Formats: sequence, C-alpha cells, structure tokens
Amino acid sequence: MKEKIKEIMDYYDFNQKEFAEKIKVVPQTVSDILKDKRNAGDKVTHGILEAFDEINPLWLLRDVGQMLLDDDKMAELNRKKIDRKLHFESLEELALFCSNHEDELMKIKTFSNIIDKNAAYKVLKMVKGMGGIELPD
Repeated sequence: MKEKIKEIMDYYDFNQKEFAEKIKVVPQTVSDILKDKRNAGDKVTHGILEAFDEINPLWLLRDVGQMLLDDDKMAELNRKKIDRKLHFESLEELALFCSNHEDELMKIKTFSNIIDKNAAYKVLKMVKGMGGIELPD
C-alpha cells in the first residue's frame, strides 16, 4: 500500500499533510506508512476511496487494472451517486438538484425522455394555442 499511496500523492501533487487531510487521517499516519512503521488499515483505504472517486478500488486493493477508472466506469459511478441523492423535501430542492446535475441527468434515458416529451408538449400547446385550439394541462 505504501507504493500506491506514493503514486496517488505524486499524481495529485500532494505532500503528506495535504494527503492526510484529504483522506481524513492525521499526518503522522501517512508518515508512518511511508516509513514502514505501520500498515495502512481500513481507515486509510476507506479514506482514499471516499476522497478520490476516480481511484480504481481493484487497483488499490488487489493491484488489478490501472490506478484511475476509465470514463465509462466514472460515468456509472456518477449515475449511482445521483441515484443515492434522489430524495427531496421540496420542489425547490428538486429544481436545484436538476439544475446542478443537468448534464448527468440528460444521459439517463428515462429522464431525457420526460424532458423531451414535456418540452414537445409545451411547444405543441403554444402552437395550438395560436390557432385557438385548447389542450388540457
């Protein structure tokens, strides 16, 4: 794990203190790991995976694959994060969420279909309204 921590720190150009803050451990923990005074435990491993979404967990835990996830896996991870956040107390929260995540949401077929159908309906309603034909709301 020591070599992997060094590789991550080098990639992000973090010193030990910055890296420790990012993964939510005390700097001495990182220092001790890098000096072979202790092994990286679950807290360090979990901290890395929580702090760096793009780090490939298989690479970190099993030395399988590349350090960074590919674009497809990152997109899937982002979709899963959105799914976990889909509980809103008000319409304002929902609107704010949609505004902040529009690019990711439009990649979800069901969501984009709803938006497209709603937009088409509004255009149709506007055009029909100009001709005096009424459509239900």
